[in-house]
Amino acid sequence: SITAHASITALASITAHASITANASIAPMLHVDSLTFAYNSAPVLRGLSLRVERGETVVIRGASGCGKSTLLRLLARLEATPAGAVRLGGAEITGIPATAYRRRVAYLQQLPVMATGSVRDNLLLPYRYGDDVPPNDETLRERLDAVDLGDVALGVSSSELSIGQQQRVALLRLRAMSPELLLLDEPTASLDDTSARRLLEAATTADGGEGASAPALIIVAHQELPLETPHRTLRMRDGVLEGETR
Repeated sequence: SITAHASITALASITAHASITANASIAPMLHVDSLTFAYNSAPVLRGLSLRVERGETVVIRGASGCGKSTLLRLLARLEATPAGAVRLGGAEITGIPATAYRRRVAYLQQLPVMATGSVRDNLLLPYRYGDDVPPNDETLRERLDAVDLGDVALGVSSSELSIGQQQRVALLRLRAMSPELLLLDEPTASLDDTSARRLLEAATTADGGEGASAPALIIVAHQELPLETPHRTLRMRDGVLEGETR
């Protein structure tokens, strides 16, 4: 009957939707499949594959110039990424609107970009584009103290900060966006051991809000990191990640 046919059609639609939703929820946070990239015809990445689970921390080490930073730039969509090569939560990143992607994937460059203005202005920048209530100065000072910047005044110009201080302010700014994936390029290169530990702790812990969870992290580094949380270390050589499979 028509009614029975309609019921079957509706059930099939619901089942298909449930299947898509389930697949999205169990998909890895990031799946890179045979990614190839070259600068001026010179190969940099040669069929690189990588899988990062939700909340997982992956450290990528390798010699200077081996392609670590290039990989992060591709994942941050600062370079053109081949269609189908990278998926975020099961969806091809080329199909995700840029604004939505920037909120889900945050990138901390080795030389961070600071907004003109004070440290306070930089920390409050993410709240200009959302519905969240901006934190007060007391909360901002607590965040600075968490990354060993308790002696930095909120009103000081961001241009007066050292590179290491700028990195930590930029990290706090990114974490305020609650990204699902955080990309860190040599985040501890300009820091002493104590500051490096506190920066990595701030990067790898949950924000503390209701239902909050830590983001997945990909960290590229030359040296050993004082990373106390569970993590996986891979080595990049000849444009691929050793030991990584699809």
